[in-house]
Amino acid sequence: MRTHLLWDAFMPTPARVEPSRLRDFDHLLAAASDLSLRVIPVLFMQTLGGCVMLPAYAIDVDARRGGVRAVMNAVVQPGGPRYLYTDPLMLETSVRWIDTMLAEFAGHPAIAMWDIGHDPAGGVRPRRIDDLRAWVSLVAGRIHDRGQRCMATLSASDMVIARAVRPAIVGELVDVLGIDLAGEALAQVGGVADPAAAAFLLQLAQSLGGDAPLFAHLGAHQQRREPADGVDDDSPDTDAASRRFADAAVDALVNLGAAGVMAAMWSNPGPRAVTTPPYDRNDDMRSLGVVDAGGVPTAFGSAWLEQARRERERVDSAPWPQDLDITDYYANLPESLHELRAAWERGSGEHPAMLR
Repeated sequence: MRTHLLWDAFMPTPARVEPSRLRDFDHLLAAASDLSLRVIPVLFMQTLGGCVMLPAYAIDVDARRGGVRAVMNAVVQPGGPRYLYTDPLMLETSVRWIDTMLAEFAGHPAIAMWDIGHDPAGGVRPRRIDDLRAWVSLVAGRIHDRGQRCMATLSASDMVIARAVRPAIVGELVDVLGIDLAGEALAQVGGVADPAAAAFLLQLAQSLGGDAPLFAHLGAHQQRREPADGVDDDSPDTDAASRRFADAAVDALVNLGAAGVMAAMWSNPGPRAVTTPPYDRNDDMRSLGVVDAGGVPTAFGSAWLEQARRERERVDSAPWPQDLDITDYYANLPESLHELRAAWERGSGEHPAMLR
């Protein structure tokens, strides 16, 4: 179970972690232990539906981060996130936060590993490639010094647009590299409800990410239709497409060597979230869950739960292409991406995992 510990909730001031949140997290770990669950807590910069939940001191009122909203206590704030990677206050706060969490919870049997960000470049794009590397090195080093494992979750958008993120550099500093198969990236390589697009992005991430094991995060992104098409997103046809996507995509990702496949969200938030960021501007964020707000499996979730019951064996990763000039690839986006996708499509029949 991967759970987000939001910055504005856990570090409302730079001086300390909020004690009540530490108690809440301790209760969560106790409940997880009782259920034989293991937890991956997510800290630091977490970009969810174009929003980052931050306290006031972590927001630069003069910053203009395109497409990113800074949110505190569910209210959008003026400005944008401070520059996480080199800003002295942000670095000091990052160290205090992770050191406190490790002092309280390192070695807890319910913790599988620590995730040190969710799509950090979506919230604050690094100005230099080395900025993200240095920040990951700082935080991951403190985790490793306590004998703990960690991961960092990038967005698949880091592979389809140039955002000064190189998965291989991040991957060499953590134990696991997460890739969120975001709808925007899926759309650019074939379609958000296309399991082949998810398979292609996983293999590309394996090629760009070096030797790090990969966890893929998968959600029920829907291909949005114009009303003139006469098809409602909640129609039986759309539900069937969601089930087919979950069923085929999970199979493909496992068979191509993903070290883990995780559902993007357990529960949909329900209709009250329509006016709350990030759900107010992001339809996908309201429909990524395995279950709906009442706990009933969604169309995506029914297929997901069936897949989760199956015993599987770990297989070796299958990066594609095997040899890729990473510098040249990023320098020539988007043409290099489209050329790779076309070549992959031509050769996909040679891959046994592709695709029913």
